[in-house]
Amino acid sequence: MSIAQQIATPTPKSNARRPSAPLRPAPTPRPAYTLGRIFVLLAITALGTALLAGTVAVGLMMVASNLGG
Repeated sequence: MSIAQQIATPTPKSNARRPSAPLRPAPTPRPAYTLGRIFVLLAITALGTALLAGTVAVGLMMVASNLGG
Protein backbone atom coordinates (compact mmCIF):
# COMPACT_ATOMS: atom_id res chain seq x y z
CA MET A 1 0.00 0.00 0.00
CA SER A 2 1.45 3.36 -1.01
CA ILE A 3 1.68 6.43 1.23
CA ALA A 4 -1.09 8.15 -0.76
CA GLN A 5 -3.43 5.21 -0.20
CA GLN A 6 -2.65 5.18 3.52
CA ILE A 7 -3.37 8.90 3.82
CA ALA A 8 -6.59 8.66 1.77
CA THR A 9 -7.91 5.69 3.75
CA PRO A 10 -10.18 6.93 6.55
CA THR A 11 -9.44 5.64 10.01
CA PRO A 12 -12.32 3.59 11.40
CA LYS A 13 -14.25 5.02 14.34
CA SER A 14 -13.97 3.35 17.70
CA ASN A 15 -17.56 2.12 17.45
CA ALA A 16 -17.05 0.56 14.00
CA ARG A 17 -18.43 -2.95 13.69
CA ARG A 18 -15.98 -5.81 13.50
CA PRO A 19 -16.46 -7.98 10.39
CA SER A 20 -17.33 -10.97 12.60
CA ALA A 21 -19.81 -9.05 14.76
CA PRO A 22 -23.52 -9.57 14.12
CA LEU A 23 -25.42 -6.95 12.15
CA ARG A 24 -27.42 -4.43 14.12
CA PRO A 25 -31.10 -4.05 13.26
CA ALA A 26 -32.15 -0.91 11.43
CA PRO A 27 -33.83 1.74 13.58
CA THR A 28 -37.60 1.55 13.63
CA PRO A 29 -39.35 4.20 11.53
CA ARG A 30 -41.08 6.91 13.57
CA PRO A 31 -43.44 8.76 11.22
CA ALA A 32 -44.98 10.95 13.96
CA TYR A 33 -41.54 12.16 15.07
CA THR A 34 -40.54 12.88 11.47
CA LEU A 35 -43.75 14.79 10.75
CA GLY A 36 -43.30 16.74 13.97
CA ARG A 37 -39.80 17.80 12.99
CA ILE A 38 -40.99 18.84 9.53
CA PHE A 39 -43.80 20.88 11.11
CA VAL A 40 -41.35 22.62 13.46
CA LEU A 41 -39.02 23.44 10.57
CA LEU A 42 -41.93 24.86 8.56
CA ALA A 43 -43.08 26.92 11.56
CA ILE A 44 -39.60 28.37 12.11
CA THR A 45 -39.32 29.19 8.40
CA ALA A 46 -42.74 30.87 8.40
CA LEU A 47 -41.84 32.88 11.50
CA GLY A 48 -38.57 34.03 9.96
CA THR A 49 -40.33 35.01 6.75
CA ALA A 50 -42.98 36.97 8.66
CA LEU A 51 -40.35 38.79 10.72
CA LEU A 52 -38.36 39.64 7.60
CA ALA A 53 -41.45 40.93 5.80
CA GLY A 54 -42.41 43.03 8.84
CA THR A 55 -38.92 44.50 9.06
CA VAL A 56 -38.97 45.43 5.38
CA ALA A 57 -42.45 46.95 5.72
CA VAL A 58 -41.42 49.08 8.72
CA GLY A 59 -38.29 50.20 6.88
CA LEU A 60 -40.32 51.21 3.82
CA MET A 61 -42.76 53.14 6.02
CA MET A 62 -39.88 54.97 7.69
CA VAL A 63 -38.39 55.91 4.31
CA ALA A 64 -41.80 56.98 2.96
CA SER A 65 -42.53 59.12 6.01
CA ASN A 66 -39.17 60.92 5.68
CA LEU A 67 -39.70 61.56 1.97
CA GLY A 68 -43.15 63.10 2.48
CA GLY A 69 -41.67 66.01 4.41
